[in-house]
Amino acid sequence: RVYPKQKIKKEYRDYEIENKIIFKKPIYRFWFGFIEPYYKNGKIDTQRVFEEYRKNGHKLLSFTFEELSIELLKLYFHHNIPSCHSYWDYFNEFDIYCEFNGKKIIGECKYKNRFITKKEIIKLYKKVEVSNLEYDYIALFSKSGFSSELKKERRDNLLLFSLQDYKSLITK
Repeated sequence: RVYPKQKIKKEYRDYEIENKIIFKKPIYRFWFGFIEPYYKNGKIDTQRVFEEYRKNGHKLLSFTFEELSIELLKLYFHHNIPSCHSYWDYFNEFDIYCEFNGKKIIGECKYKNRFITKKEIIKLYKKVEVSNLEYDYIALFSKSGFSSELKKERRDNLLLFSLQDYKSLITK
């Protein structure tokens, strides 16, 4: 089965994709997402800030993890990758889709307290097939690392990045 590679309008999707505003500094995302809504008359309602952060802080961390993952890809390929963003179509959503010098990279970011397993990479390959996407590399980014079974699955076009790899962003 071949599916069209076209994005569909938000009103026709059966899932919700949240708009993302990219701030130059992540502190602004934190301020406008968690502090400013509860800042009235020069005072911060700290109880509401903490409640909101407990409910939605994972979104802040996940999005920042995605941004850092893109920076890690740029460092890995020694390249400024001009076209790097999330991608979605009628069937699927991918955290990262990059194109540069004729190369295409599809990436998934997992900021969770568990390994990424072989089962998850199989699901990702199926998503790519259903979306009819071409790729040169699949990149997985994990806060907690990868199962030994997935590490053995190592292919030339499968890139695995764990939290240790992000240290290179600090020392670059």
